[in-house]
Amino acid sequence: MKMSVLEKAAQLSAAKQHFVYIVILRTTGSTSRSDGAMVVDAKGLITGTVGGGDVEAYAQRQALALLATTQKGRHLRYVVQEGLGEVDLYLLHCSSETDCASFITLRRWEEQSLFFTLGLQLQPTVAIVGLCEGGSTVGPVNPTFLEHASEVLASKLPAFVTTNDFSCHYTLPIKAHTLLLVGGGHVNQAIATLAHTVGLTVQVVETRSEFATPTLFPHAKRLVVRPTLAEAFSEVYTDSFTYAIIASHAFDEEAAKMLLSRQVAYLGVLGSRHKAKRLYSSLSLGAEELGRLFCPIGLDIGAQTPQEIAVSVIAEILAHINERSACNMKKLADRLVIVRGGGDLASGVIARLHRSGWRVIVLEIERPSVIRRTASFAEAIYSGKTTIEGITAKRIESINEAFSLLERHIIPILVDSEGASIKEVAPICVVDAIMAKRNLGTRITDAPLVVALGPGFTAGVDCHYVIETMRGHNLGRIIASGSAEPNTGTPGLVAGHDKNRVLHSPRAGIFNSDRTIGELVEEGDVIATVDGEPIIAKISGKLRGLLKSGLPTTEHFKVADIDPRGKDADHLTISDKAYAIAGGVLEVLEGFDRNMVRRGERS
Repeated sequence: MKMSVLEKAAQLSAAKQHFVYIVILRTTGSTSRSDGAMVVDAKGLITGTVGGGDVEAYAQRQALALLATTQKGRHLRYVVQEGLGEVDLYLLHCSSETDCASFITLRRWEEQSLFFTLGLQLQPTVAIVGLCEGGSTVGPVNPTFLEHASEVLASKLPAFVTTNDFSCHYTLPIKAHTLLLVGGGHVNQAIATLAHTVGLTVQVVETRSEFATPTLFPHAKRLVVRPTLAEAFSEVYTDSFTYAIIASHAFDEEAAKMLLSRQVAYLGVLGSRHKAKRLYSSLSLGAEELGRLFCPIGLDIGAQTPQEIAVSVIAEILAHINERSACNMKKLADRLVIVRGGGDLASGVIARLHRSGWRVIVLEIERPSVIRRTASFAEAIYSGKTTIEGITAKRIESINEAFSLLERHIIPILVDSEGASIKEVAPICVVDAIMAKRNLGTRITDAPLVVALGPGFTAGVDCHYVIETMRGHNLGRIIASGSAEPNTGTPGLVAGHDKNRVLHSPRAGIFNSDRTIGELVEEGDVIATVDGEPIIAKISGKLRGLLKSGLPTTEHFKVADIDPRGKDADHLTISDKAYAIAGGVLEVLEGFDRNMVRRGERS
């Protein structure tokens, strides 16, 4: 069996051979992986991985160069081809007795399948440190290390902590999840073997001693054999990091009832669709229990043998752990849309595409100047998270974070004013919904389908289609050639008011207001100021839109919107205009998708 990183490090330590331990500290942009570790020995042989390809070859060369010196370590940054991403690596030259002793102890913990945190401490000194469940430590630990290491053990999530006087990269060398196998048959034996290779800790529960032996389960952390399942489960600890599999016809219903009454993240039951139907009908399950129960288990790969079933089951569990859909990667890419802009009209597009099954990533500027903030996903840039009509958007700091949010049906929104992420993500469609009334950099070559909203674009030149945004008979219509109607500068008529309901900045300066969107105001009220100069309400009604305080404005910049309908006006939901425009975008996208399927470019 292939050696683990710790196994190789411990082996070289016991032989008193120098080697380099390499770990990924952090990544930005598009990289092959966000975490990883490897060992390079004096001959250049590699165990483990930090991403393969060019980055691994680079790390190997740097490791051999480090071995030829007396340096303790090196912090290096590798730039992915074409500047798509960056990988921060730390190379530790392991030569001291302390290093050797640390890796030997860590390997012993690994062999015992104990939960533990491995830390590469960079400040105040460079060292390998560790904290094991039960409180055992490795290396020159300090209170700061112990505090954060305990948090990592509790959360089961890696971390990189840095302060002025302390920094440490924390990893979990084995997956911090327990796989509880009920039944000792051939399928669970195959699952246990594969689970071990991917770092899952295995426990087995049985009532028959001949089905739960060290010979059958050589990698199991624990074998629990008792006369009844109730007695066996009373000795087994489960929590929100426990994944349970029932693969024994004798235990199906009984074991399922017992485990669903306990804290488990996932409960899989091996069996046919007929068996699943019978099981679901026999159990009185609420929504929470239904969310945890999987029957039949595994991904549909046509598995027949125990080993094939094991592959399908472990793949499903890893997808659940990593919050992925387990869908074909090509299909996921084919359903990906990037929307540039998160204002009120863009939010209509985002919401409608999201509800129609498209995976939407939003790109925004650092300080969006949206007015209808309570109905704009761009507000997440300021607040971190916002919810509109039951759809949640969350700010992310790198595109790598986007996909885990998409799996949880959350809209990721990233500050990327230049649209650099478009090339990195390669979406099927780009929608320019910035509403700047001019093109700020969108190109027809950005994606197979490029759609733009409103004036400033020419269909067939800088985009494939333009969607009309002017109120009236043509609102939301698709323009395949030419441009949208030019902006008139006159707001739409609402309850007999047009220009009077929109307020503009009287000068360039900093906008400030103590008003709240949704508040009722009277004609003559001071709504806001720009560098102390007041902005006065021209009509009475409900404050439907308001620029965020502290933002700079230019003269005549739109800063507020008063709805003359007053308390009957809706300031929380997406407008009819936004949804009409969104309908045009969806029509183009769905038609494009159907044509791709028809041509055989998508399955």
